[in-house]
Amino acid sequence: MGKPMADYVKLPELEEYKEWFKDFADLYREDGILQVTWKTLDGPMHHSGMSHRAISQLVRVLSLDYKNEIIIFTHIGDHWMTESDPNGWETYSELPTQRFQHQYFDDTNLIKNMVFDLDVPTIGAIPGSGFHWDSAMLSDITICSEDTWMEVPHAHGGLVPGDGMGLMAQHYFGTKRGNYYMMTARQWTAQQMLDWGMVSEVLPKDQVMARAWEIARMWKTMPYENRTIMSNLAKRPLKKLLVEDLKLHTVSEQYGSLLRIAAGDMGDRNAAQQDEKYISQTNDWRYTFPHMQQAPTRESWAAFRTEPIEWFKKVEAGEAVNPCDPTRPVKPYRPDGE
Repeated sequence: MGKPMADYVKLPELEEYKEWFKDFADLYREDGILQVTWKTLDGPMHHSGMSHRAISQLVRVLSLDYKNEIIIFTHIGDHWMTESDPNGWETYSELPTQRFQHQYFDDTNLIKNMVFDLDVPTIGAIPGSGFHWDSAMLSDITICSEDTWMEVPHAHGGLVPGDGMGLMAQHYFGTKRGNYYMMTARQWTAQQMLDWGMVSEVLPKDQVMARAWEIARMWKTMPYENRTIMSNLAKRPLKKLLVEDLKLHTVSEQYGSLLRIAAGDMGDRNAAQQDEKYISQTNDWRYTFPHMQQAPTRESWAAFRTEPIEWFKKVEAGEAVNPCDPTRPVKPYRPDGE
């Protein structure tokens, strides 16, 4: 047998790209099972233009490494993402090129790469409440803790809910129920997610990651080729959905944002895309108190804009406790207590 004229292109190994993305994800692989733990530096992931881009970039890189046979997506600590980087969107506001790249490419790739780039079985493992749950809900199966609650928050801030979360609410919940939760920002619970088809299992908080690894190890007993083909079948409904509607949703949100820029009220607390300095306070409040699980009204929407600020003042004064405190030390999960 003769020698080929050119060899296979050498792509980066785990140890190399692990270093590339160390500020945004902890990567741990065992027996072909890769655990991706979202984070920012050594704490919870902070929503930013940089994390938006890093998520889609990492997913694409993972797809090129055939040693990643099964992938678990989770978040560091006891919650999904709750925080925002107050300085993480400055390039996002630069017109036209930077904003175009962030919104036209990054916002879409964040969603589509999870389904179109990854050809292997995926598990979303949600440790608790949070927003931007895209990577978890786009996985082949999704499990969550019993204390998880989530929402599509955009409308409450005056923003068009077009980043993919509203689309997934319509897909998993059905059109009318999905529209209701997308258009009111009302929160839903773990049990509702299970009943309505958004998650596959609901578990006690301390069992989510162990269960994710148990499922992954179960799949490892299947032939590699067959479990990979099985995953392609699992992804097909979402592929069809995203081909038909994703770009329309993302561009609609972008158009709404540009209208607010033109109107001059971007960043106003009562207008679209509120200043990111307020987002973390609002998120921590809404994942601490279940008020947004009630049927919303004009009055409750107004209160949701002011109550988090007053609560956060008490937190800073030591008069209240923030269970989402991003300064608490957290570590990525390791199977078998490693």
